[in-house]
Amino acid sequence: MRLRASLDVEEFSAAAQGFLDAAPASRNLLRGVVAVARRDPGAWAAPPGFWWIEDGGAVAGCAAWTPPFPLLVSTFPAELAGELLAAAEERARAIGRPLGHVFGPRAAAECLAEAWARGRGGAWSVQMAELLHECDAPVAPPAPPGAVRQAGVDDLDHWHAWAMAFEAESGALAGGDEMRPIVERALREGRGFYWEDPPGTPVCMVGHAPPLPDLARVGPVYTPPALRGRGYARRLTYEVTRRLLDRGRDRCVLYTDAANPVSNSIYRQVGYRPIEEHAVLRFG
Repeated sequence: MRLRASLDVEEFSAAAQGFLDAAPASRNLLRGVVAVARRDPGAWAAPPGFWWIEDGGAVAGCAAWTPPFPLLVSTFPAELAGELLAAAEERARAIGRPLGHVFGPRAAAECLAEAWARGRGGAWSVQMAELLHECDAPVAPPAPPGAVRQAGVDDLDHWHAWAMAFEAESGALAGGDEMRPIVERALREGRGFYWEDPPGTPVCMVGHAPPLPDLARVGPVYTPPALRGRGYARRLTYEVTRRLLDRGRDRCVLYTDAANPVSNSIYRQVGYRPIEEHAVLRFG
């Protein structure tokens, strides 16, 4: 087996796209990175780095890093964990940023974190355990008072503030102030939605990532604490999911906090089903 590295998304895609597409939901984030890097290589705080593992002419694992987000990994052979970690840390030194987190299928993320602990004599911890869900047939829940409105760039300050509130509450790694240009891009592309009750008063937000040809990832989903329990998030998640499927995707995916039974129940009520456990792990 051999680890390969590149800063060229086309080189990475030529080698790894078949591997990524073989598990479209599980590897949706890595697939999304490829799509965004092709369209807008300056989308992140630093240029993305890519790695893949070749085994007898086939690809056996992939990783990508798009600061300020965690290192993304797919499943990969455990014996290459130390080499993959070293390559990612070399990239971190080159761009002057810390490599503090890894995100992926839980067993793969833990394998990399264990390699970090062995090599550095430190400990890793679970930032967030997440369930990956998918939905191909959304179920309409009761509609609360109010209606959907597509958010626009005029909503940037408000949307960014709620995104930061979501980050602080959930422990998700959204990149702090470095998220603002990413949020602005999402709003310019029409990927943000509010539920308003009454008109002009946002009570919930749901966004989605740039859609892939076959699927789209829904999130973030956020309702301020004082407005929860009224069905806003459930209905707005359904509305966004239905729109994405109506535009030609065959499924939507989303991540939830595995430790939050309320949110997991809400998404199952609109047709999402859990398929895999993922995790964000923190080094040190």
